[in-house]
Amino acid sequence: MSGGTATKMEHGGTGREKKFLVLVDGNSKDLFTTGMLLQRLDYNVFTTGGAEEALQYLSIAVPAALVTELLLPTMNGMDLIERVKKDDRTKGVPIIALTSMKDPKIEELSLVAGCAAYLRKPVDPNTLYRTIQHAIEATPRHYIRLSTCFPVAIADDPFPALAHTEYVSALSENGLFILTHRPRPVGTALTIRFFVYDRPIDVRAIVLYTFTTAGGPLKEPGMGLKFVEMADGDRRFIQSFIRDQLAGDILPPAAG
Repeated sequence: MSGGTATKMEHGGTGREKKFLVLVDGNSKDLFTTGMLLQRLDYNVFTTGGAEEALQYLSIAVPAALVTELLLPTMNGMDLIERVKKDDRTKGVPIIALTSMKDPKIEELSLVAGCAAYLRKPVDPNTLYRTIQHAIEATPRHYIRLSTCFPVAIADDPFPALAHTEYVSALSENGLFILTHRPRPVGTALTIRFFVYDRPIDVRAIVLYTFTTAGGPLKEPGMGLKFVEMADGDRRFIQSFIRDQLAGDILPPAAG
């Protein structure tokens, strides 16, 4: 038994709006790859190969963050950072340097110039996600949440005949969200089983929050759970599954 998946991040029912980012990279392949990855992480993205076009966009709209390569045609990334930080409209925009440059002096200079973070290519999707979350969110998430859909069985469900009417709609390496019209009380410990690529995953989890139909039409009724007991092999398998669904067609396989 297995369920379908989608390379899109879950945000329905969480109350978080979709943020706009600006991505600047003169390398067309990297621009496409990083831009696609950011979209799959559920961001709206304006992409450009040059600093000048990025500044034109910033004169019209202020994004949640700017992600830029430092090696750019004509105007370089350091000059772009300086221009952004000198403008009263954009000086508060977090800037993340994502670059192929490996000189530690450049890293130091970019941080002094006002970058919120400095990342080297190739970047791991989890690292990029966490860096952006910490830069733009008041309560940042640490784990990518993958939108998906497959049935889940709750071992101590008082209504076993209805167990397969409940579905996992979002999965991370640390927990999941179950669509259900019968969310259990917050703090409830549950034993659950779901299947990924026909592999059974058995975990113990605790209910962290719930949504009911009374929450309004934009709230999916269900419950968010945190894993408290899981085999190490299953956790690694979920990590690999999420990365494969998110970026398997645009990034090289992870090392190891």
